[in-house]
Amino acid sequence: MNSWRNHSSGTNGRDNAQVPGSRRRRTRRFSRLTIALLLVLGLSIPTVVEGNSAERPPEPAPQRGPQPTLQSVTRPGPYRVKRYREKDGLRNGPRYRGATVYYPVDGPDPLASIVIVPGYISPERSIRAWGPFYASHGIVAMTIGTNRPQDDPAARRRALLDAMTTLKLENRRDKSPLKGRLAVTRFAVSGWSMGGGGALEAATRAPQLKAIVALCPWNPYQTFSHRVPVLFLAGQRDRLAPVSGNALRHYDKTPASTPKLLFEVRNEGHWIANAPQGGDGAIGRVALSWLKVYLEDDLRYRPFLRQRPACASRYRSNLPSVVSPDASSATGKIRRTDVTHTRAPATPLPSATLKP
Repeated sequence: MNSWRNHSSGTNGRDNAQVPGSRRRRTRRFSRLTIALLLVLGLSIPTVVEGNSAERPPEPAPQRGPQPTLQSVTRPGPYRVKRYREKDGLRNGPRYRGATVYYPVDGPDPLASIVIVPGYISPERSIRAWGPFYASHGIVAMTIGTNRPQDDPAARRRALLDAMTTLKLENRRDKSPLKGRLAVTRFAVSGWSMGGGGALEAATRAPQLKAIVALCPWNPYQTFSHRVPVLFLAGQRDRLAPVSGNALRHYDKTPASTPKLLFEVRNEGHWIANAPQGGDGAIGRVALSWLKVYLEDDLRYRPFLRQRPACASRYRSNLPSVVSPDASSATGKIRRTDVTHTRAPATPLPSATLKP
C-alpha cells in the first residue's frame, strides 16, 4: 500500500489537478484493489443504504426459558420461588413501609424486576399474589407497603421509585441472594387502585422504565404523557375507580406513539386485578405477556397480547392485529373480530410454590 501511495503522489512531475482523467483512473484502481484486499481477508464489504441508519432491523429478541404456550403463561411458571424481607438485610427505604422480594431461584440471569404498590388504606398483602407469580416466570417482584394508608398517588409514585433504588442496591449487597443477578436497566412498576395512579405518575418521572402495569388505576381525569409502554387492567363494574374517568381516560390520553393496551373484564369490580387469577387467569396472562415483551424484549409473548380474552368487555390497543378466539371453531383457530364473548366458567388456578 505504501508503494502505491508513493507512486500516486505525482504524475511524472505534473500536477494531478491538471489531469483529472488520470486521477479518476487511479481512484478506480485503488477501489478495485481495496475490494480485492477485503475479499482476500474475508472481510465484509459495507453496503450503503439511503435513509436514517436508526431504522436498521432490531437485533433478535432473547429467547428465555421454555417456549410459552397459552396454558404456561396463565399458570405459575417453571422456576422455584423464594422470598426475603427487611429483617433479612433488605434496605428499609424511607418512602415506603415494609417490603418483600420474590425471586426465581433457578431463573436465567440477568433478571428483570418489577415493583408493586397497593391502593388506598390497603396493606402490602392485598397485592401479594403477584409476587410469586411473576417470580415463577423469571421476573423479580418486590411488593411494598406505604408509610401511611392514606398516601395519595404522588406518595405512592415516590414509594415505587424508592423501592427501585432498593432493588438496585441488592445487586451489590454482599449477602443478597440477588447479588450480581439483576439487570439494573430493566425495571417496571405496577400498582393497584391509587397505587396504579402512582405507577402512571412514575412513568412521567422515570422515562427509563421499561413497562407499566396499572391495576384498576385511580387518578381521576388526569393526563399522563410519556413513552413507557403501559397496560391498563380494569373491571367493567368498578365503582371505586370508574373506568370512564380513570383507566379508559388514561388510555385515551396516553400518546398514540406509546405502546398501550386496555383490558376491561366483564361484570367485575375494583378487586379484579389484585391477583393474576382474575378473569379466569386472563389478568395474569396479559400482564405477564406485557412484561415479557416490553420488560424482557421477549417477542415470543406478543401473540398472547393480540388475542382478546373471552372475558373482556373492552380490549383496546394500538398494537397491530388484536384478535380474539373464534368460539365457533372446533379447531381453536384465531380470527380477527370485534364480537363480544360470553364469560367462560371460572377455573381455579394453583399458586406458585414458595420455598422458605
